Amino acid sequence: MKQPVGYLRKSRVTSDHTVSWEVQEAAIRELAAQHGETHELVLLSDWNKSGRRDGQGRPGYRTLTEMIEADQVSALYSYSLSRLSRSLADFAKLVELCRAHGVPIRLAADRHLDFDTASGRAMVNVLASFAQMEAELAQERARDTVAVRRARGDRIGPTFYGERDGEDLAAVTDAFREAGSVLGAARLLNARGIPTRRGGLWSATTVRQILLRRDLLPRRGRQGAKPAAPFLLYHLLRCHCGRLLTGVRYRNGSNPNYVVYRCLQGRVDPAHGDPRSVPESRLLPWVRAEAGRLHTPELVELVEADAQRRAELAAQRERVLDMYQTGIIDKAERDRRLAALADQLDALDNTRRVAAVPAIDWSWPAERINGVLRAMWEHVELDERMRPVRAEWLVPEWRAE
Repeated sequence: MKQPVGYLRKSRVTSDHTVSWEVQEAAIRELAAQHGETHELVLLSDWNKSGRRDGQGRPGYRTLTEMIEADQVSALYSYSLSRLSRSLADFAKLVELCRAHGVPIRLAADRHLDFDTASGRAMVNVLASFAQMEAELAQERARDTVAVRRARGDRIGPTFYGERDGEDLAAVTDAFREAGSVLGAARLLNARGIPTRRGGLWSATTVRQILLRRDLLPRRGRQGAKPAAPFLLYHLLRCHCGRLLTGVRYRNGSNPNYVVYRCLQGRVDPAHGDPRSVPESRLLPWVRAEAGRLHTPELVELVEADAQRRAELAAQRERVLDMYQTGIIDKAERDRRLAALADQLDALDNTRRVAAVPAIDWSWPAERINGVLRAMWEHVELDERMRPVRAEWLVPEWRAE
């Protein structure tokens, strides 16, 4: 069954209401009503998408052409020529496709254009070429503007802290001078209730970046990315404040590998409270007992069913996106369905990871034990006294009581 289709597009979502969604939709529906096709109108859109993109870069446009090829479109409505495309080649293909399938093109702002005669199509092509030229000129002007600003020495990019209203750069520098360190400055700023740009708590990293940009700190040489620290409980311990703990190794008496896990948030947040760290040796008895509860089925059929199920979930995801693009479901319903599919994919990953978990030999190196524990658990929750209270198992059913 053929249906009329309306297509809406805008390159950038701004406060400009001249070609807003509401303006385009109202004009398209009014035009469709004049042809007696209001109630059956299907809306497709590509919001925040350039008209110079081909069908692969515009999902709504791709759906439109597929519907035309499948003889599902009775008429095509759009606000103007430039909303359909700013690429002359793509627009020519669309016109020919509509002609081949008997689909009239009706434009709300360009009603004088005639797609049915040779002279009318020639005029349309001329206007389409000007639309493409306009887009290319805008792109060239943008490149030239950036080049001029760079040559002039202007900064390209976001503003530094202190250049926006309400940002107190002097408070940051004063706190650094008073404390004598970036960590101490972060503590002072949090204690004094001075907000960051995003309204959160200050960290040593944030203070350091601001001071470096203002040339108030010496720049250190690039040291490269640090490898993952070989801690047994690396990236597993979650503080009661919600932050993951960081492992630190140092000598304690005769033990050269004494490991402590610290909450870095507790170092700068006055409301965190003590303690802010816990020795690894205090956690190990609980960790070993909890890890000993792992009980996997003797036979886990994963490979064949996993591949088939993943293909089914991928197909379902595409159908959800198509339903949203065609207006069958709204954004909230789209997000709900996509989240449910993502949870099912996560469950497949978790099942595969836990099924492959070997029995732990506690004499293994810390890195290897950590890999096994992270294949079993998402994280381990700690209470206000830094005591483990619960492990979040990736597959809860495989924890033996």
